[in-house]
Amino acid sequence: MFAESVISFSQLIAKTVIIVSLSLFSIRLFLRLASFLVSRPWRRYRTFTVRHRRRWWKKTAQPYCPICLQDAAEGEKMRRLTACGHCFHVECIDPWLEKQSTCPQCRAQIPPRPPEYPLVALFVSPGVIELFTKEL
Repeated sequence: MFAESVISFSQLIAKTVIIVSLSLFSIRLFLRLASFLVSRPWRRYRTFTVRHRRRWWKKTAQPYCPICLQDAAEGEKMRRLTACGHCFHVECIDPWLEKQSTCPQCRAQIPPRPPEYPLVALFVSPGVIELFTKEL
């Protein structure tokens, strides 16, 4: 009788541990997927630093900024827009992106600025977020 109750209790504990483990794994997987889905489409541009590597067999074109009409010098920061792939100096494109949501060269539409807390945007409507984050 005692052995049977110990066995049934240990089976109950094992089932509980398995259920809790699976639910925690599922929640973790869901949050990772949600984080990926929320952050991925918001990528407006990639920032990189220009480094010239000269190879004797291959000449690569230097990044060129069509706003200021200058080639990028080594060590300068540039942004490559993900919508179209055009490169610009950081100090040239940032004022443009504050006013416009298109590429200055080809007029490709650039995604809007990401929300401050992207995971919260999944569960709460934007109007509620603006209500609580609005500065007085």
